[in-house]
Amino acid sequence: MTLTALWRRYLGQGEPRAAAPADLARRLARVQLQAGRRLAPAWAGAYRSAFKGEGIEFSDVREYQAGDDVRAIDWRVAARTGRLAVRRYVEERNRTVLILLDVGAALAAGSGDRCLLDVAADAVALVGSAAIAGGDRVTLAAWSDHMELLLAPRRDPAALLRMVHAVLALRPAATIGDLPGALAEAPRLLPRPGILVVISPLLGHGYGRRLAALARRHELLVVRLWDDRAGIGTARALIPARAPSGAAGWSAPSPAPRAAELAGVRADVVTATPDTNLGPVLARAFVARGRRRGA
Repeated sequence: MTLTALWRRYLGQGEPRAAAPADLARRLARVQLQAGRRLAPAWAGAYRSAFKGEGIEFSDVREYQAGDDVRAIDWRVAARTGRLAVRRYVEERNRTVLILLDVGAALAAGSGDRCLLDVAADAVALVGSAAIAGGDRVTLAAWSDHMELLLAPRRDPAALLRMVHAVLALRPAATIGDLPGALAEAPRLLPRPGILVVISPLLGHGYGRRLAALARRHELLVVRLWDDRAGIGTARALIPARAPSGAAGWSAPSPAPRAAELAGVRADVVTATPDTNLGPVLARAFVARGRRRGA
């Protein structure tokens, strides 16, 4: 029996629908609400502190104040006005954020009325809103065992909304996602140093080496999708099994096992389940990363 046939047999009608057109609007509204609550200056500030810009650029001049660095004094302005003034600089943004989404079979599973694809859409909306508010551009590539979706870099909320809509409309593949293959495409999709966000259950093997190589060139955030009902079968990159009740789901209650391939990879990793309030989780990760940068 093929993996596709096994998937259909195990999931059957109890499958949490990954892209039911009838409820797409409701799901999109829910994701918008989740992201909208985070569109505050503090949210954008946490993002900017976590992910550095490409450099600095001149902003303006202001009157010299006691304690200012004398090296910042603009002597031409001082000569013209007769008052000391200092030049101010701001961090140059306009970086590209590549969201690499693994839409393999596991994303169709989930708890209650939320599947892992819904959680992925939350992550796209939240990271995307922070990036846009922080002055960066967002692009997305969705990958199963091949490229399912590729969206050009944009820096406006309307484009982000279309991106989230496109994610929710995807149907997870009937096979385990080829994460190493997706990561192999990342250098082409993100040719300059930027920010790489990988959203995946991290199933299978062979992705750790590629992630480590990408982390040496880009800043890396990994959002690991998981359902606490996942059992050992899923951890071995097999299809989810039916729950004892007969509903489609995972084989046994279990937290996400340790992803050994992430050992030695320079990345921030957060785990998201259908029950996770992802906004505060990402905010804490941004703040912690910003503190490490300032240390």
